[in-house]
Amino acid sequence: MIFLRTAKILTPSLICCLLLGSMAFADDQVQPSNWAVEPNAPEPVPAPVMAEPEVAEPIPNWAVTAMLAIDPKYIQGILVVTGRNGTPEPKEWIILARDSNDLGTLHKLTVADGQVIADVQSMNAFESFRQDVSIDPTQVQVDSGDAYLIAQPIAAANSKIIGHVDYALTVRGTDSAPIWTLNCFDLNGGFLGKVVLLATTGYVLSQPGFKNSPSQ
Repeated sequence: MIFLRTAKILTPSLICCLLLGSMAFADDQVQPSNWAVEPNAPEPVPAPVMAEPEVAEPIPNWAVTAMLAIDPKYIQGILVVTGRNGTPEPKEWIILARDSNDLGTLHKLTVADGQVIADVQSMNAFESFRQDVSIDPTQVQVDSGDAYLIAQPIAAANSKIIGHVDYALTVRGTDSAPIWTLNCFDLNGGFLGKVVLLATTGYVLSQPGFKNSPSQ
């Protein structure tokens, strides 16, 4: 009877000891590699990465862009395209063109950043009589920026640095190829020379004021 009472009294204590001992054993025991260990605290969830929207590059303010910006009624009658103080792009392009909807009346159009900002009738008598010539924009394979890249090494071959360029795109007669004339100036505005080239191929026709060519 004494033994049984002692066992009844000690049984809860023994149970606690056994539980504590098993827990200590579980902590010290090496766990199998395939066991998943639950973290004590949840890991922070990374913020979603937002893709930056693509920014379209601005269209170069070159001559062909200006010609294509004018009203279609002028496209078939473009006579002259000029741009001043290009470095290499001028701020504005001046286009002389005939109005096909108004008996070929000559207009002077000013284009900036691909937008027509002025359209007035022109009194240029010489160009008004040139009804048989026009510049086809699709023939201009060498745009103003390309022409500048041709003139730049020509100036460098003569130990000159171009500060800015005055452009003129013209056509000399019926079925003639359009021609670029680039008047080149130094950083101080002094005249350096002229480069004349075909707007169809980039072939240099003449370079008055520049004695040396890049190949020399």
